[in-house]
Amino acid sequence: MKRRFFNSDTEIWRFFGWVGDIVILSLLWVVFSLPLVTVGAASTALYDTAVRVVRRKTDSLFGRFWKTFRREWKTATITTLFWAVIVAVPIALYIFAVRSAPEGQPLQLQSVLFLLVLFLLMSILSWVFPLLSRFTFTFASLQGIAVRLALGQILRSVSMTLLIGLGIWACSHQVFSIFFAPGLVAWLSTFLIEPVFQSYENPPA
Repeated sequence: MKRRFFNSDTEIWRFFGWVGDIVILSLLWVVFSLPLVTVGAASTALYDTAVRVVRRKTDSLFGRFWKTFRREWKTATITTLFWAVIVAVPIALYIFAVRSAPEGQPLQLQSVLFLLVLFLLMSILSWVFPLLSRFTFTFASLQGIAVRLALGQILRSVSMTLLIGLGIWACSHQVFSIFFAPGLVAWLSTFLIEPVFQSYENPPA
């Protein structure tokens, strides 16, 4: 029994190894996202490492993260700035509507529209950096493919958006969640995204 417990090939040690990978990956994402403008490059590396290392064990964790981050940081940074503006517009409009509304007037319709627009944008954004981690695109084609996938794979897009939202909620309510939430969200997202990517990489004959 003792020999089996200390065997690194047992399920319990593989689980501990998986937990360690998730924690390290989450911390890498946090550290590389600190300049804020690099959050897209860090997210690209986060997804790629979750697939290549945490799931497939094909590379070293830090080596893969750094390689992808360094390779994609220019395109990812431009994309990050672009989406920061896109997301900021409805937020600014909603804040303006709230501040301009007469006191006591409900903003139910505006609130619903705001949440729908924000959810749609996050659904598109949930595809952008995983796409960048796997395929080569021009800036415009990257955004176009992300929109097409978000609308064409609506159930997967909704699921990923809810996952990301849950991760953000967890980190904002419990600080310790930052140690595992980013890596866990990325790892779970691979199960939604990879079947789609593999259909493009290996089209039916």
